[in-house]
Amino acid sequence: MSVNSIMNTGLSALLANQSALRVTSNNIANVNTEGYVRQDARTAQTVLNGQGTGVELIVQRAADRFLAAAHLSGISNAGQYQATAGLLDRAQAGFGDPTSSTSMFAAVDNLMSDAAALASDASSSLRKTDFVSSVNATFQDIQATFETIDGLRDEAHQKLTVAVSDTNQILSQISVLNAEIQKFRMAGADASGAETQQSQLMDQLAGYIDFKVTQRELGGVELRTTSGLLLVDHRAAELAVNQSTDGARYPGVSISPAGSDAELDVTRQIQSGEIRGLLTARDSDLPDLAYSLGEYASALADQLNQAHNEGTAVPAPTSLTGRETGLLGTDALNFTGAATFAVVDSSGRTIESVQVDFDAGTLTTSAGGVTAMGGTITGFTSALNSAFGGSATVSFTDGVMSLSATGTNGVAIAQDPTNPSDRGGRGVSAFFGLNDVVTTSRPVFYQTGLSGTDTHGITSGDITFGIRNGNGDLIQSITYTPGGTTFDDIINDLNGAGVLGSFATASLDANGSLTISPNTAGSVAVIDVISDTTLRGTTGTSLSAIFGLGIEGPAERARGLSLKDELSLSPSLLATSKFDTTATAVGSVGVAAGSNDGALALQGALGSAVNLRTMQGAEYLNLSLTDAAAQIASDAGSKATTLLNRAEASEALREEAKLRRASAEGVNLDEEMVNMTVFQQSYSAASRLIQASKDMYDTLLNMV
Repeated sequence: MSVNSIMNTGLSALLANQSALRVTSNNIANVNTEGYVRQDARTAQTVLNGQGTGVELIVQRAADRFLAAAHLSGISNAGQYQATAGLLDRAQAGFGDPTSSTSMFAAVDNLMSDAAALASDASSSLRKTDFVSSVNATFQDIQATFETIDGLRDEAHQKLTVAVSDTNQILSQISVLNAEIQKFRMAGADASGAETQQSQLMDQLAGYIDFKVTQRELGGVELRTTSGLLLVDHRAAELAVNQSTDGARYPGVSISPAGSDAELDVTRQIQSGEIRGLLTARDSDLPDLAYSLGEYASALADQLNQAHNEGTAVPAPTSLTGRETGLLGTDALNFTGAATFAVVDSSGRTIESVQVDFDAGTLTTSAGGVTAMGGTITGFTSALNSAFGGSATVSFTDGVMSLSATGTNGVAIAQDPTNPSDRGGRGVSAFFGLNDVVTTSRPVFYQTGLSGTDTHGITSGDITFGIRNGNGDLIQSITYTPGGTTFDDIINDLNGAGVLGSFATASLDANGSLTISPNTAGSVAVIDVISDTTLRGTTGTSLSAIFGLGIEGPAERARGLSLKDELSLSPSLLATSKFDTTATAVGSVGVAAGSNDGALALQGALGSAVNLRTMQGAEYLNLSLTDAAAQIASDAGSKATTLLNRAEASEALREEAKLRRASAEGVNLDEEMVNMTVFQQSYSAASRLIQASKDMYDTLLNMV
């Protein structure tokens, strides 16, 4: 080996150890820097044409990708669960403290208390006013609770927009640092500062969205979604909250991958992070809570309405007008049992009564005249109108039934005590809503009494179903235009492979309730209704409104229910009495002034058991109204607590991974001091080698 080779070898060692000392010094200087990853320096022999030519320094970050992945996963999971839990906790608080006198629970308790007081003194104007006020207060509280939940959905959407914007800024900064790190590496300069900053940015990014990390060969990182879409290389992808909702209330999230102009929906591919938590809260957890509240509100209203429709005020009201049923005059009557329709004077004496036997299909007047009423709603209405002989007028227009007495007389309807009328589980007056105490712009119940062979009557429009997974993400939308002529035709269409057959099963039960249940296999959790322009005849009611399909419509019942205006203005119209079905003879007392039968029925209705369903189709059976309200609030609180526990577990995992990562990647002062000593000694040895080579060279030169 020549003297020159020896000198070059020594010089390479000198430079390598000098660089190693800089690396060690840099490690020591960053011992307390958050996110700093230790740089390990080692020397390696350089070889040219099979002969050693010296040494070079190889510097590597002591990064542990497995611990880093666990750390980032913990950050993402904690971000997801905290975002959802915070919103659900506030939603649960919207119900109020069960022990508070101003909570929704207290309003229901007050209503029950006032119902009991009314039953004990049904003729008291004060008791009637108190009861009516309690009904009004209860549904106002329900509306306020719904508004809280619904407002939190809007808030989640606003936060989602901000989170997406913040995510884009972080992605952009990471891509810029990729270019800087690569530039430093190619120049042989120290890139640790930029790498540390990039690591810190990835920790921030993980709080918003989950991703996969790959180290780039030239330095920096490549980030991709869990499905492989490119988030960052030397360019940055851009996330966006979609502009179009395709009819749904809220849009999803799309991505323009780095280096592409395409816009791809990425909602379902986001598995964790704050963005996922906000999406799930907005599209699944909060809607489920709102849906349950809608179920509860409608059950309470339905119980009160059924009881009130079986009673009558004293004196009886001059007219009764029902609610929009979505039914057509040509629909089959589909009632069983019996009921009595009567006209009474101001003292409660019978002017005319018509006993309706739905089983026999006949009407019997006070005089004993018997007539057939036909098998349709129009046939029944027309026959009843004729049977009253001018003492009252009955009509059915655009799905609404009305009954009016002539002059100052009043009208009353009563169920047969042994064989009550029934359609879809409700008496004739309750089904048409002729004497409701609580009103709404949408159906309170969805047991329509329609059968599969009934003509569906959909004359125009179509309905778009949304297929959603357990997170509430929209998997697919399917538009269906009702065909055929009967409801059986619609059921068969819905169960076809071209509509919902691959995702769910539609069925119409004996009460006329249409249910669409997701198939047990697969990822489908809810069949939603995104838009519906169908109309049933001239009723102005859509297919989804009649049967309560989807999420938004059934949930909105909690917002739309309120005390009937007439009762608000005149509590004396409260149905505290009942028509005596034995007083069918003209002149007999049909409505007794001192009767409290109607008030007792209202009290009993508030103590009756109800059945509720969740958005996913689960049911709560035979719950009291008080227990039902507590169940809904408890579910919200329980879910919030579960999510908080998961967040804490994720935080613990993150901290554990962080500690282990710091142990594996961080700076140990003792080790660095040892390394510094080793590199200093190596540096000194290299210097001596160079000096010896120089002396040898000088000696040889003098000899020449």
